[in-house]
Amino acid sequence: MKSLLSLFLALFSIGVYAQGEANTWYFGNNAGVNFNTSPPSALNNGQVNTNEGCSSISNENGQLLFYTDGRTVWNRNHQIMANANYFGGLGLLGDPSSTSSGLIVPHPTNDDLYYIFTVDEPHHENANAYPNQGPADASGNSIPAYTDINGTIPQDDDGFNNGLNYSLVDMNLNGGLGDIVATEKNMPLITYDPNDAEEIKYKCSEKITAVKGADCNSIWLMTHFIDKFYAFKIDASGIDTTPIISQTGPNIPIASYRRSALGYMKASPNGEKILIAHNTRTFNQNGNEDLDDGGVYLSDFDPITGTVSNSTALIENVNAYGVEFSMNTKKCYATTTQQNPLNLY
Repeated sequence: MKSLLSLFLALFSIGVYAQGEANTWYFGNNAGVNFNTSPPSALNNGQVNTNEGCSSISNENGQLLFYTDGRTVWNRNHQIMANANYFGGLGLLGDPSSTSSGLIVPHPTNDDLYYIFTVDEPHHENANAYPNQGPADASGNSIPAYTDINGTIPQDDDGFNNGLNYSLVDMNLNGGLGDIVATEKNMPLITYDPNDAEEIKYKCSEKITAVKGADCNSIWLMTHFIDKFYAFKIDASGIDTTPIISQTGPNIPIASYRRSALGYMKASPNGEKILIAHNTRTFNQNGNEDLDDGGVYLSDFDPITGTVSNSTALIENVNAYGVEFSMNTKKCYATTTQQNPLNLY
């Protein structure tokens, strides 16, 4: 499901960007595309190396500013920002194996500031170890490596489910190349019930997107967990850390995470719809198998209040991953598998 097609469908929340901000892409295994040329041209100087979540941002003229895999951030010269170096011990809290590991959102009223929202991969073998560092087996006993991704700490995961966080980039730092503001780095946003002993172990799914507010001077940051949408408003004052919570179906049981957490969420360009892909509802945490009983759902979004409603199933009984809207919000698209064949709807 980590196909290039899915990646292209889901790289950007187009509704947030106005002119050339999405003209330079870096993604995948050191790949890139330059949309400032006609036709678009390939780029091969990128430093990001990931199968899934990544994000790039340019200025309004299409000139690259920086890009990230959710853990490390590279500036326009493809150098690692000093305060965003994962393997230097100063990274962000995303995970390159998370569907939407990192999402860059411009500050709605300050051209020098950008938010990087990161979302972790909510791994069940980290949840087994909570509040300690994973991975651990179902009995809470420490194990040397993850059983389903052949991963180790810290190469593939830091051993914790970090949920949704944000960090602030100030382009005035480092001589205009930008860096993470030390006092606003890895700031947690609560997208779970902190009184629920199971929810706090996982914290969030792998889904984030952003959409302009109705007043054009604000942005909503959206995520999803179990059966709730969480909308955080960003305006001239910054991020309102108290989310608008909308409970709507379907219910994606936490007992089926990690694999049930997969799948993209996108907001329509007109800001009135939310499209979401749920990989599966049934994941065998012991056998590491997921059934093809996920789906794609379309919901209404109110850009004034931040509420989500009227969830409608478009496709069910598939493994769903990538979703996207057409620019006029007349069509939506999804990539799925069903007993292995890849389909584009």
